[in-house]
Formats: sequence, C-alpha cells, structure tokens
Amino acid sequence: MRRIDLAGKWIMQKLGSSNMYDAVIPGSVAGTLLAHDEIPDPYTGDNENRVLPVFDDDYAFSRSFIVDADIQHHDKVLLHCDGLDTLAEITVNGAMIDKTNNMHRTYVFDVKDILTAGENRIEIIFRSPARYAAEHPSKAGKPFSVLRKAACMFGWDWGLNLPDSGIWRDIYIESFDAAKFSHIHITQQHKHGDVTLSIQPLAEVWGKDIEVSLRVTAPDGRELYAVRKPFDGSIHDVQINNPQIWWPVGYGGQPLYAVTAELISGGQIVADRMEKHIGLCTLTHSRAEKEAGSEYAFSANGVPVWFRGENLIIDDALLSRSDDAHWRRLIHTALKSNLNGIRVWGGAYYPPDIFYQLCDEAGIMVFQDFMFACSFYQTDEGFCENVRIEAEQNVQRICHHPCIALYCGNNEIDGMFTVANSTEPGTVALRRLFTQDHDALSDNARQYLWGMYSQIFLDILPKVCEKWAPSTGYVHSSPSIRIPGGGTSFQDYLSDGDMHYYLQYNGNAPYQRMRVMRSRFMSEVGFQSYPSLKTVASFAKERERRPDSPVMYSHQKCVNGNETIEEYMARDYIVPKIFDDYIYLSQLQAGEIMRYTVEHFRRDSEYNRGMILWQLNDCWPVVSWAGMDYYGRWKALQYFIKRFYAPLALSAKEDGANVELWCSNEKRESVQGNVDWQLFEGAQLLDEGKQHIIMPAGKSALVLEMDLSEKINTHNRHRAYLSFALEVGGETISSDGVLFVPAKEFDFVLPELTLTAAEDGEDFLITVSSRNFARRIMLDTREGDCIFSDNWFDLNAGTSRTIRIEKNDTNIKSLAQLKEKLFTNTLNDVIRRGNAK
Repeated sequence: MRRIDLAGKWIMQKLGSSNMYDAVIPGSVAGTLLAHDEIPDPYTGDNENRVLPVFDDDYAFSRSFIVDADIQHHDKVLLHCDGLDTLAEITVNGAMIDKTNNMHRTYVFDVKDILTAGENRIEIIFRSPARYAAEHPSKAGKPFSVLRKAACMFGWDWGLNLPDSGIWRDIYIESFDAAKFSHIHITQQHKHGDVTLSIQPLAEVWGKDIEVSLRVTAPDGRELYAVRKPFDGSIHDVQINNPQIWWPVGYGGQPLYAVTAELISGGQIVADRMEKHIGLCTLTHSRAEKEAGSEYAFSANGVPVWFRGENLIIDDALLSRSDDAHWRRLIHTALKSNLNGIRVWGGAYYPPDIFYQLCDEAGIMVFQDFMFACSFYQTDEGFCENVRIEAEQNVQRICHHPCIALYCGNNEIDGMFTVANSTEPGTVALRRLFTQDHDALSDNARQYLWGMYSQIFLDILPKVCEKWAPSTGYVHSSPSIRIPGGGTSFQDYLSDGDMHYYLQYNGNAPYQRMRVMRSRFMSEVGFQSYPSLKTVASFAKERERRPDSPVMYSHQKCVNGNETIEEYMARDYIVPKIFDDYIYLSQLQAGEIMRYTVEHFRRDSEYNRGMILWQLNDCWPVVSWAGMDYYGRWKALQYFIKRFYAPLALSAKEDGANVELWCSNEKRESVQGNVDWQLFEGAQLLDEGKQHIIMPAGKSALVLEMDLSEKINTHNRHRAYLSFALEVGGETISSDGVLFVPAKEFDFVLPELTLTAAEDGEDFLITVSSRNFARRIMLDTREGDCIFSDNWFDLNAGTSRTIRIEKNDTNIKSLAQLKEKLFTNTLNDVIRRGNAK
C-alpha cells in the first residue's frame, strides 16, 4: 500500500481566460481569488454582492505529479477524491475519468492504466453551481435542492450567499496489491454486564492466500483479542468481560477501545490496514406512545439522559478556512458550556472525522441529520442512487463512533408538509408567513410531494441506517411526530415528537408564553443577537456601526431581524442610541429569553427530555442566534447556557410576589445541599432564608415556595430583587436573581464597581466588587479575547466575586495587558444612560 498526496500547490484558471493563479488544495475558487486579491473579502462591508458574479463562471484546477516506474506492477492504483464541490469533471493525462455531482460523497477511480512513469497531469473542471441551479429549476423545491451541495451555501437567514466550488477535502492516489478494506462493520451486544463485539472486516480481494489479522485493545493498551486466519468475510465475535463503559459527559467516563485489522498477502506483506476506536455503550432513542402523544427521549446504557445541546451549522462559509483548530475550539466551547450533545444540522455538510473523534473523547452526543433541509426534493432514479451512496458512505464512516445518538433524515421537511396541508388557524398563519399560498395543497400535489419524500426519508435512508447502524435510532425528520405524515397542525409536534419554535414566527409572541407550553423535546429554539463590537469592527467601519447602516443590514440576514430585536428590547428594556449598549442589550435579552425558556422546560423534565438551542456557531461575522460568534467569542447567550445547562441548576419561577425555586439534577447520584435566599430593597435586606434539600438523581423538583407579598408592594417593587443560590459542600453551584418589574422600570443606581486582577499559576484572576446592586455585569477586553469562568452575572450590594481566566482560554499574554484592556458594562449603566435626558 503506497500513497501519493495530491494536496498542496495547484493552478486555477477561469475557463475562457488566460489568467492563472497558484492555488492551495484543499481549497476553492473564492479562496484562491481572495488570496490573489482578485475579489474583496466577502465577509467585509457589503462585499457579498460584489463577489457573487465570480460564481457564474467555470474554473479548472490542475497540477502535475510524479509517479514511480513500478506503478504498473501494483494490482490497483486508485484516485481518491474525498470532497469535490460539486459539479466536477476529472481528467488524468487527458483522459476523462468521470463527472461528479455530490460534494458529500467520496469518489474513487481506478487510474492504473492511465498513469505513466514520470510526470502525470490531473485537471478538475468545476461547473458553476449557481448557473446549474438557474438552468435546472426544481419542480418541487427550492433552487438548491437540485444539487447535492450544502444548502446554506446559497444563503440562509444567518449565512451569506457564497456558492463556491473546489476540492474541499483530501485528494490522493493509493496503490494496493492483493486486497483492500472497504469497511469494518462493528456491532455490540450488551448482556449481563459483558459486551460482545461482532466485527466483520469487509474487503475487496483479488489476490490469493489472503489472511486477516484482527486485534482488540483495551483503553489501557492491553490486548484483549488477537486472531489471524484466512480472510473469508466472516464475523468475529469478541466477548469483553468487565467492560469499561462509555458515557455522555457528566454520566461517566469516555474510555475507547481500538479495533485494528490488517489484510496480509503472501504470509507477511500487509496489503491494507484499518483501525477504529470505539466506545462500549448503548445510546437509545425512544418514541414510545404516551398519553396524548409519544415521548422523544434518549438513554445511555439504560440511564435516561436529558439532552443539553446546541445546533451546529457549517463551520466556515469559506470551506478552506476551516481547520482542526476550529473543531477543537468548538468542542472545547461545548464542554465548557455544559453541553452533552450537538445536533449536526441538515443544511450544511457532514463534518470531518476529527469532529466525531473529539465528540467521542469529550462525551458529546451527536444528533446527526442527513444533508437535506427546508425543501422538497425532486426524485428520479439517478438522484435516489446518488443519495443512497452518499448516505451509505457517511454512515459507514461514522457509525462506529460511540457519540452517535440518532440519525435524522432531514431538517423541517415533514413540518413543511404539515404546514402546507393544515387547516388549523395557527398553522395556516404560519403557512402565510412563509409562502403566498393561502390554501392547503390539493390531493394530487400532496400525493406527489409525499411520494418523493417517502422514497428518500422512509425508504432509502432508514434502510441504510438499519444495515450499517442497526443499534442507533432513526427519525425521518426534525421536527417530526411519531407517525410519518400524520401531522394536522404544527401544535402536534409539541406532544407527539420534537419541536422547532421561534417567537418571531409566532407573531413576535411574548416570551412569557413559553411557560404555558409543554414540549416533549425542543430541537430548535433561539433568539437573535449582535456579535461583539470587536467582531462588528472586523467588517464595519466606525461610521457604519449602527443597526440601520447598509453594511450592518448586509450582515443581518433575517427578515425583520432588527425590528424583532428592538420590539423585544422596548418591552423589557430600552432601545439604546449608543451602539455599544445596543449590542449589550441585544445579547442580554437573547440570553434572558433562552434562560427563561430552558429553565421552564427543565422544570418539566418528566415530560420534556431535552433542548437543542439554535445555534452554537457562526460561519462568518453576522447577527445571528449563535452563542459563539465567528471568531469564537462568547456572546451573553453562551455564558447563560453554561449556567442553565449545568447538570445541577437552581431556577426561579416567579408570579408577581410569589416565587418558586426549582432544582434540576441531571447527575447519576442524588445531591444534598442548601438553598440560600435574600430579598433586598436596594442595599437593605428585607428577608432571608435557608432550606436544606436532597435532590434525587435525574429529576427536577420544586424545593422552596415563597410568598413575598408582605415584603413587596407597589411602593418598593421597582427597587426589590431576590437573590438565591444553591450550595453543595460549601461551594456555590448555581445562583441567580429575580427582579419584580421589567428592567426598564427598575430603579437602578450606579453600581460603583472596582476591578482587581492578579495571576495564579496558569490562570488570571479578576475580582469584581460592587458598592451597590449590579445587574448582569459584563466583562470584556477591548483587544484580545478571553473565556471567563462566569460572565453576565449579578452582585449584591457590598459583595465581590472572583472570576477566573485560564491562560489557554485567552490570547492575552500578560497581566499588565489584561489590566489595560479589561472593561465592564452593566444593565444598571445601560438603563441609566438610556434614560438620561
């Protein structure tokens, strides 16, 4: 087995032009033109529309490479193309190899008879996907649906229109003799505390006397099983006694076993080798019927798991800018934010291997969409076979990973079908919001669309999953109810499946409405906010840094997005004139609305079994629903997520002067602790109390009820606030506070903060002290970036708190630099400035 790596330097040329450009592969048209200053950066200003015309052209990528004279002596010489985006024509030494049309597939071609000793040449022509979509309109769906290409590359309500092309993953030549692996299929049976692995090496064999060597190695390196025998494609059953079980983070460890297989020719030559790392676990998904619906619940090794997740979109709109460091940062953020799951959203692409490896190591469960989103897809024989191969390749690639919790056929297409057919008034209103169609579908249209839907999502994809991932659940869509196509109203998804819900698509409903909702599982819910001022400064000049500037609108892709943000601001806060304060409040209200939402559903955890917020990341600097912006900067939402997704969390349910405190315990063991609370009017303590609690494992419960009506009245309501905390073993685990009026009506005084900074080994320490009550203290740096141990928190009058920055979570190099760049903002200051005459 030998390999010739074709990554690195290529030449790109626009067809019909004599201009040639050095290109780096993996790479793309836009990335190459940008490197040569032929186009402006599409992320800057309003350059997006200036860049779009380049995607109407066709481009060729080419390079030469050297092949040894003995190339013809190998049995197989294969060209591997791990990612061609999307409409590609491959030639080697002038011979047409094939045409491809799916960026989600790996293509392998036998080129033995085409290569020659010495110099060879490969050329790949990429036809314009934008032009193809325009010339081949779908009869059933959106323009992008005619291509197997990331849907969001044609623009989304958080993404720019950048329908790029190129060689976006590895490309190389491999030679084999006698045999090569195609897959190692591994299944597990858990019984009586032991695990039996069924391992089936699958291979192409063209030589004689081929043997297979198979080894299973424990996490500590001990060899548990080893065999060498003639290859016959049979299954090897390996029993593991006293297994080390893999768990989602917070429920146990993440030990990984190694399965190593080799094909041996002639008694000693290793013809091919494959190794997979696996976790011994069962992740199950239940749609069991319940009264008035069905559950939507995950379990790990028989233990119910409340899914604490965020949605993952495309990593970077310029695919060549994505690298391993991006994926490590993303999983690092997930762990620090108390996530135990991520949904890979179906409008993007299947992530690279490193994503799943990191999730295995971190204990992050993956809710894996197939790459279909928000459109009906017109099927024919060629399209369906293309989809089947795509699905089979990707399921085979990832199915051994213990992190895979669920496969999902698509994003929102079943919901689209329900909305298009419903006569229920609320669902009809939703249909009119997104389309011009006032009437439900005709019977013929309904049968036509559901027939095509069924081919892909009820036949092809579930069969692939059943064959290659039989122990992992499959749902045909998100959201979906238990019976495919059975929805009559969008409300059905609340009781009978999972739900996607956005306040703005419900007439900008008050967020307080969330507390009257019950949902089995929320797989999308979110609220928009602006990125940090540092991020805005990366694309907008100072004069453009205001919500209504053309540049800012080019980075706000949601229809009426700013108007929605400001409507909610005006309800609870103010609409600031100062842009820094506008950003602050946009982030704060997104965090508060999601806190209000998630805490409500966690309190109802017997019914609701998880939340996946929209969204984790951005693919360019933009106003969006993300908790972490394009540059990895945490917005307020991500800090709120860290608190309300904590395995052990205390929350308040207030109703006038009546307050309930609830505790949610997602640990596997019960917890004892104390709930402390204080009621203040300004700096004056009105009342206080302490309650000892014992919280059972995996439960949410009401732990304290308070009637504060004797202490809070119309005269002091605008100055009263409740502070509460959960202490376990002398450590504050969870804390927050309640105002009894909207923030715009609260009588904030200047907090009078003081900051001191120090070093403690591998950490910086920031001590924040406040003379007066300070609401939602934001810490940030004017230059450089940090992840703070906590942020956007409260301080009671006369108290202080020390915040930690791990030095590997900041690019600030010295204590002096931190002191110089550190600054704060508070809700007190923002409201007072906004109200100043």
